[in-house]
Amino acid sequence: MSITLRHLNARIRGLHVVPLVLLFYMAVILVFVRQNFSEDGLEDTQHLASLTFSSSGNSKLHHRGSLAISSSGNRRYGKDGGAEDIVFLIILCEGTPNDNQGGESASDIARQLRQAGVLLKSAAALSSTLLKFLVVADSETLYLQFVNLTSSWPEEYQKHVVFEYYDVWYPADRQSMRTMFRVCATERLFLPEMFPNLDAAIYIDTDLVFLRPPEQLWGEFHRFDDVQVAAMAPCLYHYGGRKNKVPFYGKTGLNAGIMHMNLTRMKNFPDGGWTAANMKVFDKYKKKLRLADQDILNILFHEYPDHLYELGCEWNYRIFQCSQGSNKCPNAASNGISILHGNAMAFVNGAEMKLQVVFEAWERHLLGSSLSHFLTSLQKDLFAVTKMHQPSKCALISNIDDMLTKELQKHVLVNELH
Repeated sequence: MSITLRHLNARIRGLHVVPLVLLFYMAVILVFVRQNFSEDGLEDTQHLASLTFSSSGNSKLHHRGSLAISSSGNRRYGKDGGAEDIVFLIILCEGTPNDNQGGESASDIARQLRQAGVLLKSAAALSSTLLKFLVVADSETLYLQFVNLTSSWPEEYQKHVVFEYYDVWYPADRQSMRTMFRVCATERLFLPEMFPNLDAAIYIDTDLVFLRPPEQLWGEFHRFDDVQVAAMAPCLYHYGGRKNKVPFYGKTGLNAGIMHMNLTRMKNFPDGGWTAANMKVFDKYKKKLRLADQDILNILFHEYPDHLYELGCEWNYRIFQCSQGSNKCPNAASNGISILHGNAMAFVNGAEMKLQVVFEAWERHLLGSSLSHFLTSLQKDLFAVTKMHQPSKCALISNIDDMLTKELQKHVLVNELH
């Protein structure tokens, strides 16, 4: 009996000790959370807040590869480290037969999906982290076609991509903007309103090929200063010509095919916030806009240049940068091309084979097979363009093959060392 009483007394005394211990650890946790996740702390650092995908908005479907999943949790973004979600925004619209801006081939949804398949494959092949693609589409059928592009991938690669579907949305008084230039091209101007709980993402066109890991593109967010809300690469073509009728950013304007967006900061953009500022530009210049949203963004950052971070031209390398008799991007010559952009249908029309063979090589590539062998095969394909005198103005640049493979060579070398 005495042993039982001693045990009982110990338990009674323990009841006083345990709550004190629990209170102590709860206090430690509370301090940690406040320091690392509080709104005040994030505002003080002037960096990106938590990446959140909540049930608000118009999300319909969530997929990982070809498998359904639930929406993700919170992630903190900032220079102080911590987990980061790499989030891409893609706009994919089929439109109607009457929406063929730029001609039937320019609006061909089969071509867009073909290019999107190569975009996804190149990103997944070079990435070592989870990639999230928020897809704004004008039908669930089209979205599922997009997701199905990954259905034949090895499971280990399917697990590294996540897709979410969102309906196309325009304000009631801006429905006419839906068919400007290309179907839904102007949708990106309204993304901050569509994703009120998303802090940061990178908008990307579907006609891109990654030649460098996507997480390095995401890392450009860390270079933003305290006021910059977006990042785009220089256009290096068009805006200095006679056809352009609108003000533009910097010396050569901006290309909007890749756009880092700090959606949190965009809410406080001058002139009433991001959407209001863009609509003021549209209302003032709408009769002069040739390239729709890209023109609007150029005018906006012509007026507010301090709010833009300029990406290196190597992150958005296009046909016009090598087909005019010289290379217009010095960074690409010294460091290699990071992303190849096939605008003007450069990947599929047979007019610029130096760029098209890169696209076609990735299209043939089987995920999980050797990237070293892929690189060797690509180098042979590029050499064949010159040897066989295939159509290519970019072939006149003596080091174009090296520019197109240098970043991939770096990636392969690093992987082999590990």
